[in-house]
Amino acid sequence: MGKDSPSMLKALEAAKGATTLRVHFPEATVTTAAANLSIPQSTPAPTLSLASSAIKAGADTKYLAISVDLDAPFPSWPFLGPILHGLHIDLVPGPADGDGFAPLQGPSDWLASYLPPGPPKPSAAHRYVFLVFEQPKELDAAKVRSLLGLAEEVGLTGRLWWKQEECEQKLGLGPLVAANYWLTSA
Repeated sequence: MGKDSPSMLKALEAAKGATTLRVHFPEATVTTAAANLSIPQSTPAPTLSLASSAIKAGADTKYLAISVDLDAPFPSWPFLGPILHGLHIDLVPGPADGDGFAPLQGPSDWLASYLPPGPPKPSAAHRYVFLVFEQPKELDAAKVRSLLGLAEEVGLTGRLWWKQEECEQKLGLGPLVAANYWLTSA
């Protein structure tokens, strides 16, 4: 169900065109969907930037980012997935760069800490998807944790079998604002 959610399908479809989300790591930036990154390149927690064209006008607009691995443990047999790889709330856009992308900055740490890629050998490459939504004004960390049943520290069992569509419904999220994904192999 999570793999086939409307947001996941839209995110994967976005791979065919220009993306409005960039995922920045210290040694690599994902500017186009389906880029190949090594495990070391994608291990540090990334930052995100959103195309100015995707940003909603309004000084009080915040964004929420969710990252999932669609292919755990194997793309041909993803019985553990999707797996939540990170959840970050209260993101606000900073000033845009020369390419028209504004960094999303948050006053807090990740609500569910970023989990680096770790596809097992001999798995084919896994798809690591980032989804960005406008954050409803009434959502804060406590409410997100309560609605999703997340502990203060989200362990592996709280990340397995992530139900993206259910998450979106419980949080009252609107349409997908931006998405991107990369591939990582063991």
